[in-house]
Amino acid sequence: MLDQTIAGPGHNNPPAYDPEILKGLSETTATFMEASQVWLDIEAIATEEHASQLTDQIDGLRGLWKKVDEARKTAKKPHDAAGKEVQDAFNPLLKKLKTAGDKLKPKLAAYAEQKAREEEAKRAEERRIAEEQTRAAEAAKKEAEASGNIAAQLDAEEQAKAAEEAAKRAEQPVKTQVKSATGAGRTMAMRKIKEVEIENPRVLFFHYQNHPDVIDTLRRLATADVRAKGYDPMAKPIPGIKVTERNVMA
Repeated sequence: MLDQTIAGPGHNNPPAYDPEILKGLSETTATFMEASQVWLDIEAIATEEHASQLTDQIDGLRGLWKKVDEARKTAKKPHDAAGKEVQDAFNPLLKKLKTAGDKLKPKLAAYAEQKAREEEAKRAEERRIAEEQTRAAEAAKKEAEASGNIAAQLDAEEQAKAAEEAAKRAEQPVKTQVKSATGAGRTMAMRKIKEVEIENPRVLFFHYQNHPDVIDTLRRLATADVRAKGYDPMAKPIPGIKVTERNVMA
């Protein structure tokens, strides 16, 4: 007789963790959450007995958190090892390919820059010729208008249009592109990028001093120093800050 048992979820693709462990931890967590909600609904703790009980509740939450986190680490560890194995296998290849590409790009850039210089020189000559054609067309137009010769005027107008089109072509920006030899690769082109070199950090800081990211960074640095062991505000005061203290349960 054929087995009619229906496979449960994850039969063909089992989860990366032990479902039974997760189930047990989920049930315990649910119990703790229900108890915690009861405490949250109390407006304030007024008795030593309740304070002691709440201490136990918080300690229990902390202990369960550690158990859940330990289970997470245990379930994740083999996948971390597998992930590292994958990274170690592929990263050397990626590094070689990127390094080779980075070293080859300057050669292509040098060619493209030379090509751009040649193209720019060609455009400069085209602009010179277009200017000569424009002057010649203007002179022809004046001469034709002075003579009253309609045919000459029409010819001068056509000459002026041709000179205008030549001038437009000569003013087009130089676009240096290098196409794929096989047609399978992408076309590469020179492009300008802007880079920043800091010459005066102090002046630059004053410019960005009110930027939220700068303020967050300064707060992080100051907090680390203030909380560091052995910090003495009298011996090594940090200018521009105010240190306050508040009580937290630990």
